[in-house]
Amino acid sequence: MNIFFDLDGTLIDSKYRLYNLFQALASSSQLTFDEYWSLKHARFSNQDILAKKLMYTHTNIDIFTDKWMNLIETPDYLALDKPFPNIERTLKTLSTQADLYICTARQFEREALIQLEELKLLQYFKKAIVTGQYDSKESLISKQVSNISVSDWMIGDTGKDVNTGHSLGINTCAVLSGFMSRQALEQYSPTTILNFASEFTFPNPSCTNERLILS
Repeated sequence: MNIFFDLDGTLIDSKYRLYNLFQALASSSQLTFDEYWSLKHARFSNQDILAKKLMYTHTNIDIFTDKWMNLIETPDYLALDKPFPNIERTLKTLSTQADLYICTARQFEREALIQLEELKLLQYFKKAIVTGQYDSKESLISKQVSNISVSDWMIGDTGKDVNTGHSLGINTCAVLSGFMSRQALEQYSPTTILNFASEFTFPNPSCTNERLILS
């Protein structure tokens, strides 16, 4: 059995990294941490916040976006990330029951691997799959994992992660530790929804690939 985990918002809390970089680049922003994340939960992208709340022009939004992509995965900002509580213990247990994979849309594989090693999480994974933002998670998983079955799981915090699982024909677990609400995630019809990935345990095999009761 295989379990595919998203990284940011699923295994690690990257909210402080994202907020601090936003504030550093948007010098006119007076948003608090909670205000910023309230907007993100309301489905505002950074570009939406810049345009609708800070009145940025299209040109200034493009400049912001270029700087964001150049800085968001640098060591100083990655150092702000923390694993969610109990996630290492969960991964240790699950790694004795299944093959675990990281599948992330990060730009840079090297930096992702270094971070996972520093956070003492890399040891639990058979492989880290990094899209580099050039390919889809579905495509890379299909190419790199040969034994995908209907009993496998995709665990992530976004609708894209759920759709990836659907495309692969596997079970999907959406988590509320990112910036999508339960109501928003329910629209993608995941197999189950949990508050944190650390709550994941294998359900009764007869329940897989059928919608579970949402916790």
